[in-house]
Amino acid sequence: MPRDLPVLPDFTPGELTFKPVPMFTYANSLADETASGRITRPDAINMLDAMLSVRFFEEMIVTLKKGKFEPLARFKFIGATHLSMGQEAVAVGTMSAIRHDDYITSTHRGHGHSIAKGYYALLTADDDYLCEFVGPTADRAKSGLLDCAIQEHINRTMAELFGKQLGYCHGRGGGMHIADFHAGHLGANAIVGGSYAIAAGAAMACDKLQNGRVVACLVGDGATNNGIAHEAYNFACMTQFKRGCPVIFIIENNQYGMTGQQVGEVTGIDHLARRGAAYNFDNMHAEVVNGMDVLAVHDAVSRAADLCRNGQGPVLLECLTYRYMGHSLSDDRMSYRTEEEEAAWQAQDPIRRFQRQVVDSGVMTGEQVNARREQARERVDFATVFAAKCEDPDPKDIYDGLYTDTDSEGIGDEYKTPASEILQEPVKVRRDNQGRVLFRHAVCEALIEEMMRDKRVILYGEDVADYGGAFGVTKGIIDIFGRDRCFNTAISESAIIGTGAGAAMVGMRPVVELMYIDFILMTMDQTGNQVAKARYMFGGKATVPMVIRTTVGGGKGYAGQHSQSLEAVATMFPGLRVIAPATAYDAKGLLKSAIRDDNPVVFIEHQLSYLEKGECPEDDYTIPIGVAKVAREGTDVTVVAYSYMYHVAMEAAELAAAEGISVEVVDPRTLMPLDTETIAASVKKTGHLVIVQQAPEQGCFGEHIAYQLQSCCFASLKAPVKIVAAHNVPPPMAEPLEKENIPSPEKVLANVKATLNAER
Repeated sequence: MPRDLPVLPDFTPGELTFKPVPMFTYANSLADETASGRITRPDAINMLDAMLSVRFFEEMIVTLKKGKFEPLARFKFIGATHLSMGQEAVAVGTMSAIRHDDYITSTHRGHGHSIAKGYYALLTADDDYLCEFVGPTADRAKSGLLDCAIQEHINRTMAELFGKQLGYCHGRGGGMHIADFHAGHLGANAIVGGSYAIAAGAAMACDKLQNGRVVACLVGDGATNNGIAHEAYNFACMTQFKRGCPVIFIIENNQYGMTGQQVGEVTGIDHLARRGAAYNFDNMHAEVVNGMDVLAVHDAVSRAADLCRNGQGPVLLECLTYRYMGHSLSDDRMSYRTEEEEAAWQAQDPIRRFQRQVVDSGVMTGEQVNARREQARERVDFATVFAAKCEDPDPKDIYDGLYTDTDSEGIGDEYKTPASEILQEPVKVRRDNQGRVLFRHAVCEALIEEMMRDKRVILYGEDVADYGGAFGVTKGIIDIFGRDRCFNTAISESAIIGTGAGAAMVGMRPVVELMYIDFILMTMDQTGNQVAKARYMFGGKATVPMVIRTTVGGGKGYAGQHSQSLEAVATMFPGLRVIAPATAYDAKGLLKSAIRDDNPVVFIEHQLSYLEKGECPEDDYTIPIGVAKVAREGTDVTVVAYSYMYHVAMEAAELAAAEGISVEVVDPRTLMPLDTETIAASVKKTGHLVIVQQAPEQGCFGEHIAYQLQSCCFASLKAPVKIVAAHNVPPPMAEPLEKENIPSPEKVLANVKATLNAER
């Protein structure tokens, strides 16, 4: 289809202007809100209860650290702890303003976010859910079902900080990585800014799923100076999102990144909300909010949520607040701020301020407020003792939650793409008289079939739409599904991966493309710290069904930053599956399996394989992930080769056969998990092992294969394992250097001979 967005020259003189950013526009009191009915008496009480729960919870952490909580005077509290005392109005104002089924992402300073999100989710839950949540042992008759549930919520939060099995993440995450997917809490993040793209992707998915939900992305002021902030803002503001992206970026500006001060030191602006002007004509509806006033935050987030639900997102809010404690408990804080500064902010304390309004408005008396304070403190005291007595996770279960064995097989027609949404009927790729197609056509066919089968599958990345990607693999898909299902992104690799993770967490099945695997180094936080870790870190509750398609190369003169073979980088992160097919048949079957799998998959395609032809049925078939194949049987030596090196190995086997050497070629197909059983059976038969790969030998995946096979086949090996690899240099551009660098059939044959001659 012709591009529908023509870009024409226009050099008319003029100037760029920007809308003003409103600041501190909220001027109402609680009395005003209750009189108007916008906030009811129970609403106000819930706000106070939630803020008190956050404050007393965090005060307890300080007390425990100092050994001053008498029931647990000798309790050893471990783990990093970042407190948000002073910032309670942002957490509670936000959660009280969004719906219970909306999503949030949080930060390492996220106890308050988690407590408040869970609290408000329980307020709207039905009795069946509350009964299940509290379990059979709670004393419901004494305190009521809802109170029991709130107590259990505080219990589980404290248990996670203590690293207990009952914690929200079963002790896998701890205080910096709390998540509660039942409450729409997609996870706290210890990487500054790490959740920016996750939130944008989750919001994009909410729009595509048409579920009416919004995502509140809570980030610290320091995170706004991170590159992923720019990438996420830009992604969320893309004009092609016609209904807007329903995400509220809430900057919890407590004035300091760690010790670096935002104003006057590490930025060149007075308010971070100014940055909204850089991303769309509405300034992202940016606003500066009094973050010490829970009513002001509630008002701003309520209006932001309405904008998002009406297709006018994203929204950027800067909530000015203050943390009373240091960055962590080891930070004395007074080396970079003054007592006068602290006193000025504490005079604006959000809880004392709101308590006064509760009394002045007649919502409660002073005695009733004190009773609520005592109740909140007792909840935290109980939770602390309870959590300390909880069971630790059992070391034998250390792998629990790393992978899931679920997939989208058997979904029937529930998610099938409706005929009304198909713009053009797909045409099957023509086979030659041997039933063969190009590797790249097999990849495209798999994508189309899966997008037809499941409307939750979307495809995006750099240039994948009209152009079809750098290698033309996805050309024509946009003609079938339109720009809602197949679209380009900015050159923002981290955003591509991070938004894919967020979209997957809330119900989509994204296939995202990195043009070259070299660019995975641009995404290491999102790939390694977010995508790979999310399920395990959040106690096995997250499901991240996404595929990262990328290419490896060499042989085209692309040199050191477009032709590396960095598959070993992806295999370094437990939680990822890594697939590297060699043939058209395997590419189609494995890509379909990858898209249906509920784990994140890195799917590696070799640039030289794209023009290789191979048999590939038109049928809907899948290939199990983690199953190697014996591509050629032999008796003298086992050669293990994956991706394009499979073809090199097969050619080497032919050369060897001419010299009377019988080579068995095994293609792992999947690197993680690695099918050591199939490879081991071959090695036990031949007694010799040669591994062929295109990556440099230094730190390569071949070393992992060698280690695994040595571990289980040492008695069968008649000679040391050999690895045929590139030289330990970046891929060179010059043809003779590149030719020397890439293993050839002749080089493989020479190493096969050397192995056979090296019998011990």
